[in-house]
Amino acid sequence: MDIRYLEYILALAETGNMTKAAKKLYVSQPTLSQFLTKQETELGTPLFQRSSGTYTLTPVGSLYAEYAKKIISLTENLEKDIKRVSNTSRIRIGTSSSSSMQMLSYILADFRKYYPKVELVLSDDNLRSTSNLISRGELDLALIAANSLEQYKGQNIELKKEEVIFAAPSIHPYCQKLSGSRSRTLDSQLLLEQFSKFPFILQHKGSCIRYLIEDFFDKQDFNPTIACSTSHAQSICDMVSNNIGVGFIPSWNGISSDQITFFSLEPKIYRIHSILYRKDLIMDPPHKFLIELAKKYVDTNWNHLPK
Repeated sequence: MDIRYLEYILALAETGNMTKAAKKLYVSQPTLSQFLTKQETELGTPLFQRSSGTYTLTPVGSLYAEYAKKIISLTENLEKDIKRVSNTSRIRIGTSSSSSMQMLSYILADFRKYYPKVELVLSDDNLRSTSNLISRGELDLALIAANSLEQYKGQNIELKKEEVIFAAPSIHPYCQKLSGSRSRTLDSQLLLEQFSKFPFILQHKGSCIRYLIEDFFDKQDFNPTIACSTSHAQSICDMVSNNIGVGFIPSWNGISSDQITFFSLEPKIYRIHSILYRKDLIMDPPHKFLIELAKKYVDTNWNHLPK
């Protein structure tokens, strides 16, 4: 966009000299002088006072210069945004849980239909690493499962809460007592009374559920015996069903099994599915469409999860 004529006035106002302004603008002095005369004629009032070769802005000239600066700034920003929007060819997106990755894999097909030229650069890691990448601006968006959204105020979109439940082998004596009972809840005191001597199978450190469970243990001043750490809820279920230990899993994975007894904790523990975005991200149409697809997926496929 052609804004050089506005720059002529600003250069003359800055230097106060026709020769210096022309040199700064890489134009001839007659060209600059003719432009100024034309502008003042069109406006019907002088923009500069002339005195011994020195040019000083008149009140109208000061107003002209003020608006010229604003127009130049707006024009530059517009050009940057046009370039940014037209060149949105890559979105860096992270996931911090298997359910987040499953969601992303599902919605990619619809996203590609509308934005076939936009590349998604994927990163799969735990909550701590993913949130750090967002904070450093190395990811644009992240689909996460978090223990809390407090630290992400102003840069998150909550999708759904999911209960975290306790899984124990059905052959455990306490589970045997409950055979046929519909009441499967445990408060912290009862859980430790019945299962504290049993080994625990936990998620890897840095994961959302591991944060929640470590907080749970800290409040009870309990240091569990850890049999194994894994990032897969299904692996925890498999080991629990083989009487290797007990563990905590998202309710999504709490599939009915004769070998496992599932308990709801009292008070309940939740992980929060959310979308994070970097603080300086300007949402372009591809970003917005990706977020809408994620919301639609959650509403359609996770309607069994508690709100």
